[in-house]
Amino acid sequence: MTSNRMKPMEIGNRYRMRMGLQITGPGRTKPVLAAVLCILLLAGCGEKKPGANRLHPRGTPFLAGVPVPNGFKLVDRFSEDYESGSSRFARHQYSGWGDIIAVRDFYIDQMPLMGWSHISNQNVKGVIQMRFEKKTEECTVEIEGGGLGRVTIQIIVKPFSRNPSEPPRRPMP
Repeated sequence: MTSNRMKPMEIGNRYRMRMGLQITGPGRTKPVLAAVLCILLLAGCGEKKPGANRLHPRGTPFLAGVPVPNGFKLVDRFSEDYESGSSRFARHQYSGWGDIIAVRDFYIDQMPLMGWSHISNQNVKGVIQMRFEKKTEECTVEIEGGGLGRVTIQIIVKPFSRNPSEPPRRPMP
């Protein structure tokens, strides 16, 4: 009667146990590993459902009129804000998990709902920077992806004024 328990070696190096699967004979490791690798790679492929990565806004924003994706936390040590009369200055940093493109799409969708006009969008070395304007304020949104899905968002809101006939200013690339 044979036992199903794993034994370190049987009959020289002819039988081996790897990852719970019995692989018989020398030279059989590579084809099995290649098959497992192909299955894992193909599992990640396929059609993505529209809206699958869609982010939703946090219930109460940290800054009035500026949305933040739900699940993103304010990083206090890199954040500051001042308000005097009807003008304000804010530099907030948020950190959370997600897809950098989903975060970009979140701001493109949500900022107009808060009364902001989308002025510019640029991507330089993996850092996405967008600029929005309201009547008396401008807002710069900078999105940077980190390792393993970590995303950092920096929001800068500051006052500005422009002649009604002057076109929107675009940042230099």
